[in-house]
Amino acid sequence: MTIRSMWAFNGQTKTILGNWHRLWCLLFGPLYYLFKGMFWWALLSLITASGLWVGFPLFNRAIVLRHYHRMGWVQG
Repeated sequence: MTIRSMWAFNGQTKTILGNWHRLWCLLFGPLYYLFKGMFWWALLSLITASGLWVGFPLFNRAIVLRHYHRMGWVQG
């Protein structure tokens, strides 16, 4: 199930989370968050690579949705 959001400023739509977002987060870790534009989460994922490597994919949906919601994207 993909999650799409719309930016309220100009109506642009974007797919925020794809079907396999947890797998991509588990396999690529910090690079996944860099691709999404979430630099602080990428740094945190890189620092805690040994301890929370499995934790980040489990909470990935909440992390990404909160980040985009704070930036002004509205889930549609």
